[in-house]
Amino acid sequence: MRLPRLARVRLEKHLSNLESHFKKASDFLVKCQIAEPYVCEGTLKGSVCPWEIGVADTLGLTILEDFHDTLEAIWVWTYYTKISNRNAYKQNIDMGWKYVTTNFERFIPSNRKTEGLYDCSQVLLAGSLYQTVFRDKRYYKWIKIAGERLVNYLLKVKSPKGREYSDPWWMIHCLASAATLLDNDEWFEIAKKFVEKNILERKKRFYKIDREPKHRGPGGHDFFSENANKALALLSTFSQEKAVKDIILNEFLPSLPGYFVKRHADENAWNANLAAAIGKCYLFAGEERFLHHYFIIMDELRRRDHQNSSALPRSENFPARESWVTFFYAYAYASIVPD
Repeated sequence: MRLPRLARVRLEKHLSNLESHFKKASDFLVKCQIAEPYVCEGTLKGSVCPWEIGVADTLGLTILEDFHDTLEAIWVWTYYTKISNRNAYKQNIDMGWKYVTTNFERFIPSNRKTEGLYDCSQVLLAGSLYQTVFRDKRYYKWIKIAGERLVNYLLKVKSPKGREYSDPWWMIHCLASAATLLDNDEWFEIAKKFVEKNILERKKRFYKIDREPKHRGPGGHDFFSENANKALALLSTFSQEKAVKDIILNEFLPSLPGYFVKRHADENAWNANLAAAIGKCYLFAGEERFLHHYFIIMDELRRRDHQNSSALPRSENFPARESWVTFFYAYAYASIVPD
């Protein structure tokens, strides 16, 4: 489908700024990594704090380790490496992986059934991209463990309900994406069967996104759109099916709001999550209306980036820019970029 001139120019400008966006985001995430002068060695070295360390004391925030925030930073640094062909953040990536592998069992314990599922998802997302970009299999052991944990959970789960850290659709998206990059047919088939049963075989697949319930997950979080993650899961598993294109155009597209949705806690991350799904739907279907919805969100996120750093807080009311929200913003920015 040929785009009208204004839409084409808008998209070309967005794509031309891709490397700049990721460079700024990567620089910001370096400021969130617990390293010298804060620590020179020990358990916390290499972890990525949820917010910029240099402003934590000023704003009354505690410097915290965060396992999945570290993986999300690794994904951003690795994606920058992919699009720039520069190894500017390899030291940060290596420190991050050292922290992840050293603390893996603490966050993804083998003796518990459901704890660490979100962390498993981020291991798959960051690990599969890292292995593909750097052609380095040294972390495959942990990627495999994370994938097997998700597979075991998804084979037993009876209901696709769950929000935030327990969202099964994000798990499916990460599992299928990793399976594609790593050529793991078993993982991919399990993801497909879950989507077939819980999306394709259902009569009502999507509903009005601005009517999604406002939710308080662990820590008061509200950063995932259920409908957006269902679309991501569907595209990650059945992108070759013509029927899926009809579903995306006739069911997901009409569910989209024509504005930036207000949320009670994590509206920047929530809207970025939605934008990521919309961007991937545009790549899949080639329908201009997706671009319109995508840029409504992305333009507002850019307006809220007051320091022009490609980094955002969870919402306008939160005092500090955050590493994990910066990942979701970057993931949304890249969602519209062809592989």
